[in-house]
Amino acid sequence: MKTPARQRPRKLLLLAWIALVAVEVVTQLAFKFSGSHTGAFDFSAHAFALAVTSPWLWVALGGYCAGFVAWMLILRDSDLSRAFPASAIVFVAIMLTSWLVLREPIGALQLIGAVVIVAGILQMGRERPIGPPQAAPAVMHLPTATE
Repeated sequence: MKTPARQRPRKLLLLAWIALVAVEVVTQLAFKFSGSHTGAFDFSAHAFALAVTSPWLWVALGGYCAGFVAWMLILRDSDLSRAFPASAIVFVAIMLTSWLVLREPIGALQLIGAVVIVAGILQMGRERPIGPPQAAPAVMHLPTATE
């Protein structure tokens, strides 16, 4: 049975959001692991060579490419003014993953911030959007010196 055309974009959009969050989390973890592998970075040829030999750096760069594809899929079917603020959910996902994987502590203010981000995203989904501003007329009357 075929999926109705209206449901296909919604499912693809949801999958793109899930992919974006997952890819961004993996990308940031890979950068963290790459930085740990490289150590102190001093912009020397040796430091660049060490960074380039880290497989985690290549995972992170691939993640940026995959994130780009997911973001383009999201923006194809979404308003930028709503999608960009909603992308802050990535911050929450990275914070939670850092806590789970890297055992980084989460403070009370971080938790409050995460709750505010999630509440804001949920509120945006409930909000009734207003239309775009009206375009200016093609020909405007400009006052002359005698008016």
